[in-house]
Amino acid sequence: MRTRFFRSGILKIKSVSSKAPSVMDVTPAAEPIVLHDGDSDDIVPLRDPISRDGSMVTKPRKEPAQVSSETLVSGPNEISSSVSALMLGRGPGSSRLPLDTHDKPRRVLNAHWNSSLITVSMRGFVESLGMPNLVLQHNLRRPTAPTQESVDDACILHAGDTSVVVLAHAREEKQISYLTSRTSRETNFRVVDRPWNRTKKGGASVVSTMMQPLMFASGGHDHGVHIWNFSADFMGVSSTLLAIKHTSVIQSLLPICDTSHKLISAGADCNVHLWDLSSERVVHTFKTSNSPYHAHKTESPFCTLLEVGHRDLQFEIRDHRMVPEHPAERFGFFTTELHGRFIKGDTWSHFFASGSRNGGVRLWDLRSVREQFASTSCFNNDQVVQVLKTESDLLAFSKRGDVMTMNHT
Repeated sequence: MRTRFFRSGILKIKSVSSKAPSVMDVTPAAEPIVLHDGDSDDIVPLRDPISRDGSMVTKPRKEPAQVSSETLVSGPNEISSSVSALMLGRGPGSSRLPLDTHDKPRRVLNAHWNSSLITVSMRGFVESLGMPNLVLQHNLRRPTAPTQESVDDACILHAGDTSVVVLAHAREEKQISYLTSRTSRETNFRVVDRPWNRTKKGGASVVSTMMQPLMFASGGHDHGVHIWNFSADFMGVSSTLLAIKHTSVIQSLLPICDTSHKLISAGADCNVHLWDLSSERVVHTFKTSNSPYHAHKTESPFCTLLEVGHRDLQFEIRDHRMVPEHPAERFGFFTTELHGRFIKGDTWSHFFASGSRNGGVRLWDLRSVREQFASTSCFNNDQVVQVLKTESDLLAFSKRGDVMTMNHT
């Protein structure tokens, strides 16, 4: 039995083999590789968690390969130039989001039905951008009092020829609003009073589209989670409070379907709950090592990727099936600042891409997260607030509203 000291406390590790540990068993924190040993949350690391067919498998643990920090990380907050598989390119037309002074992008949504993007800003402006040139098509909403909007999140629903953009507002009154449109020019905007616990802070913090038609979920600064149902004509919407216990703000919601339809809720209290829609109860709970900002789907419906508040090993892939243990694969890169919940990556197929506060984008192959698959620098001295995968491109959006198009080979 050997003991090592980490920032979060004492980590006790039982040696895998009978031989005495060597200096190669100790991994510097600055190296962007996975943590090979368990932690205080009883995390059991897995090797190559996402297999070729999309399932999560446990393989025998191998001796850790030596990874050069010079190859993967040039230094704190720097991105290696040794990987050239992620290519930059500016398409013709606009490469900047339409933003007013002191505004910033809050969420960019994929409107698959008409090959366009919907951008939502912190002050409630909703715009439609045409693909692939990212040219402004329509101003879908221009609020009369932008400073009172305080948008924390947004999601989009599609039902036939109608699309609905739902906004989460960090304010006490009219915490939910939604914009319906059958064409980009004909829109209807409505506000909704979200029921909330008035002994706590008011405001909706996150919204997410459900897999079921005409449904979305919301989480709040008051620690509550609701599921909402639209009427068939979108003129009304009703909510149901779920019996999910969080003790801090809800930061991410993710619908999944493994053996049944479930809703994953991740809170700043480091608790992640799986709510089963059919039995109407929490069927599984696990704790993360720090505050989880975002939850993403993977190729396996039983595995979820979490973005967590760390200065290294910011990402972890969790397998929901292993009870009472919570197997996880951790990976990331070294940075001097935490990401925060307004920097969001994206997953597709077996890939995951994430931005950073210094304008860089990193790409991982989730079948082998030991090394970065690719990386590049998109913006100088501006943070990447969102990375979004479209049908043909990978897009990075900066805090100032700049847009960079990437593709990987």
